[in-house]
Amino acid sequence: MAGEAKANAGSKLSICVLLRNEDITATKCAALTFVQVKKVGSIGERGINTNVVQYDTRDTLVALKGKRITNAGDPQIEVAEDLSDPGQGAMRAAGAPDVPDTYAFKIERADGSIEYLRGMVKGPNAPGGRNEDFILNTCTLGLNQVPVVVAAP
Repeated sequence: MAGEAKANAGSKLSICVLLRNEDITATKCAALTFVQVKKVGSIGERGINTNVVQYDTRDTLVALKGKRITNAGDPQIEVAEDLSDPGQGAMRAAGAPDVPDTYAFKIERADGSIEYLRGMVKGPNAPGGRNEDFILNTCTLGLNQVPVVVAAP
């Protein structure tokens, strides 16, 4: 319903195992095949963060400012390790040090909206933990493009 807060519960993360080194669109992504990454606990912060440059001159009291390069984000994906999961396996393969290419990702939200991302994968890392903690892995997505969001039908 309009105006209601949305929750992350029920969202799904998937990766397309085919390289995506060109900009993506909603139309292009709808035609791709994605593999769901299981046991995702957290999908980190993403979106645009634009650098603001400034220069102060002696003849003004307010600095000159302008927007420049935008970073689309570097979200960390946290999963409970499952070595038999094809989606986690695809993330591991994409994160190998000798794979500099980018991939497409899809976040399907419980409300039916979809968010497409494009970026390279770094990791996985094992953050460790205490005696009764789950074994976790984190991968970082270095996004190369502003996320493409498709509203729920």
